Amino acid sequence: MIAIIFASFGAVDSNIRSRTIDAAANEIKIAFPTFEVRQAYTSNFTRRKLKLQGVEILSIKEQITVLKSDGFEKIIILPSHLTPGEEFENKILPFASKNVTVLNPLFTLNCDTDFDKLSFKTVVDCFKTIGNEQLVLIGHGSPHRHNPVYENLQKLADTQNLKVHIGVIESTDTPNFDNVINRLNKTNVKGILLAPLLFNGGVHVNEDIAGDNNSWKSRLIEKNFSVRLCKEGLGTFEKFRQLYIKKLSNAINNLQNF
Repeated sequence: MIAIIFASFGAVDSNIRSRTIDAAANEIKIAFPTFEVRQAYTSNFTRRKLKLQGVEILSIKEQITVLKSDGFEKIIILPSHLTPGEEFENKILPFASKNVTVLNPLFTLNCDTDFDKLSFKTVVDCFKTIGNEQLVLIGHGSPHRHNPVYENLQKLADTQNLKVHIGVIESTDTPNFDNVINRLNKTNVKGILLAPLLFNGGVHVNEDIAGDNNSWKSRLIEKNFSVRLCKEGLGTFEKFRQLYIKKLSNAINNLQNF
């Protein structure tokens, strides 16, 4: 008996949760009807908030324990996390064992595989620019150390001659706001489509990306850019969610004893 844990950071907002995490989990169930599919959240804060609302989502450790007691001998953990940052390394990867296979986040460290390229093309296709607009994608970044995935995604975009500029929310990580501004100034283009390089979006979009005070939007406007916003997290796009099914299918086909 084999089970799949779709592991996410989590979302408190029920609308965001249903349109992103739950939608992806349901599509995984449909795509893999012979597997048991369950969810787990890595954010203890989010799980506590949800519990106060009467919604109980297990942690990965708890879900693994329940699955084993239910008789599942093999478990695959599929993270919704986009990059191998601290959340993945500290809260998901440690559960890898003989009977628990942990799949990597959507983008690998070097962003140079065929699947990386397909995933990034899908991201860009989710956000349609108009006219001469340039696309600015904002990821999370790492608060305590550098996460090179974002810089490598920028290299991938430049190699493909895409009019895409990538920044991060965390001020201690790069590419930061100044890095993106320097790139934009070289284009002589003032029209920006600002969008989240995030699975859920939520509070990070409303405050850090699209907020009125010291957000990416407000700072871009201060630099005389015309900003059009897309506040939808990537998980709201079906074609993006399908990447997780493709990743899982590839993994299952390559894993021995499954």
